[in-house]
Amino acid sequence: MAILRADAGRELALPARCLIGRSRACDLVIAEATVSSRHASLEWKDGAWELLDLGSRNGTFVDDVRLQSGARVLLGAGARLRFGRSAAPWVLVDAGPPELMAIDVQSGAGQRAEGGVLALPDPAAAELFIHQEASGGWILEDGDEARVIVDRELVHDRGGRTWRIHLPTADPRTLQESLAALLVGRLRLRFAHSLDEEYVELVAFAGERRLDLQARAHHYPLLVLARRRLADHEAGVGPEDAGWIRQEELTRMLRMDDNHLNISIYRARAQLGKLGVVDAAGLVERRPGTRQLRLGVEAIELALIEPS
Repeated sequence: MAILRADAGRELALPARCLIGRSRACDLVIAEATVSSRHASLEWKDGAWELLDLGSRNGTFVDDVRLQSGARVLLGAGARLRFGRSAAPWVLVDAGPPELMAIDVQSGAGQRAEGGVLALPDPAAAELFIHQEASGGWILEDGDEARVIVDRELVHDRGGRTWRIHLPTADPRTLQESLAALLVGRLRLRFAHSLDEEYVELVAFAGERRLDLQARAHHYPLLVLARRRLADHEAGVGPEDAGWIRQEELTRMLRMDDNHLNISIYRARAQLGKLGVVDAAGLVERRPGTRQLRLGVEAIELALIEPS
C-alpha cells in the first residue's frame, strides 16, 4: 500500500486518487499559505503513481525540481514531494498499489481492509463490511442487507461516524486472472473435528494447493453451516436453495449474539483473503432482506478426528 510521510512524522495511506491542497475537501490537507486550494493530485494509473500539478501558483516539486503547471510525472518509492514554497516535504515511502480503506471524515482516522474485507468502525466492533464480489463489483453489508457501493461514497456506522470509502482500482485483466486461480466457488473445504466438537480444524484446497486456516475459534460456525448445506443437498434441495439458515436459528445453535457471529465471519473471511482468495467474502453468503446466510462453498468434506 502506498504511503506518504512527512518529515514531522505525519503519514497518509494513499487512496487510488488523492487530491492535495489547502481546502478541507482535499484528501491531504496542507494548511500553508503558499499551497493552493486544489494544488496537485496523486493517482494510481497503469500500475504506477502519477503526480499532476493542478495549475498551482507556487509550484509542485519532485526531488527539488519544479513541475511545469499542469505537468504529470511518474513517481517511485523514495520520491520527495513539496507543495508550495514553504510547505515541508513529503516522501513516498511505499509506492505499492492502493488498497481498500475508509477515512473518518470528522477525525481523519483511517481503517484498512484485512484480507480484502473492510470492517467498520473497527474489526473488534464490526457493524459494516465492505468487500469485492467475484464479478469485480464492491458490496456493503449492513446486517442482513447488502448493496453495491462506489468509490468515495459516504457511509454511516451506528455510532454516528461518517466514513468516506476508498475503493482500489484494478486492471480487469489482472482481476480475471486472479479469480481464475483462487475463487471461493472453486474451493474444496475439509473439516475435521473431535467427538465433542471442542476441536475443529479446517483446510481449503484450490486444486492441489492446500490452504491451512489456523484460527480454529472461527471454524465451528462454518462447520454448522457446512452441515446444513450437506443435509439440504442430500435431501434433494437444489444448489440455489441449499444451505440457507436464518441468522436467529444459527445464533441460537451457536449460543452467540449477532455481533459475535458477524465478527467470527469477518475473521474467517479475512484469513482466507490473506491466503490469496480474491473474493474471500464469498465464504459466507447472505440472502438480502431475509436474514438468511449459508456457506458459499459446495465442495465439502467432514471427518471425525480419532482420539489418540
